[in-house]
Amino acid sequence: MSNSFRWLHIVLEVIGGLALLAGLGWVAFYFLFIVPMSHFSDGNCSPDTEQRLVNAPGGGEHNFKSLHRTCGQYNFFFAYLSTGNPNKGYEYEPILELKNVAPGAARAEWDGPNRIVVTFPKSSEVVDAYARSFGIDVVLYPQ
Repeated sequence: MSNSFRWLHIVLEVIGGLALLAGLGWVAFYFLFIVPMSHFSDGNCSPDTEQRLVNAPGGGEHNFKSLHRTCGQYNFFFAYLSTGNPNKGYEYEPILELKNVAPGAARAEWDGPNRIVVTFPKSSEVVDAYARSFGIDVVLYPQ
C-alpha cells in the first residue's frame, strides 16, 4: 500500500470518528434538553384566561395586568406592571409568576395607590416575585 493511500485511510478514519462523535453529541443534547422541555410550553399552552387590566386607584400613573396560563401539566398565574414606556415590548415588566395555581385561585388587586396585593393558595409555588417595582409595593398573601 502506498503512502498516499495510507494517509487517505487515516484522514477518512479521523473524519468518520469526528462524525460519530458529533452524532452522539447531538443525540445526547436532544435527550438532555429537547425531550424534557417538550411538555412545557412547546406550543401546547392554552390561550391565556382570566386576563385583567386594572388601573391604579385615583388615576395613578401605573396599571397592572394579570392572567392565567396552562402549559401542558403546569398552571401559571402572571402579573405585570406598566412601565410607562410606550415602546413595543417594554410596556410592562413582570412582577409575579406563580406555578401550580388553578384557574381562579389567585387574584391581584390594588390596595391603595402604591400597593398591589396578591392572594393565592399556599400550595402554589412562587417562581418569581418583586417586592417593589417602579415605586409600587407588591405584597403576597398565601392562603
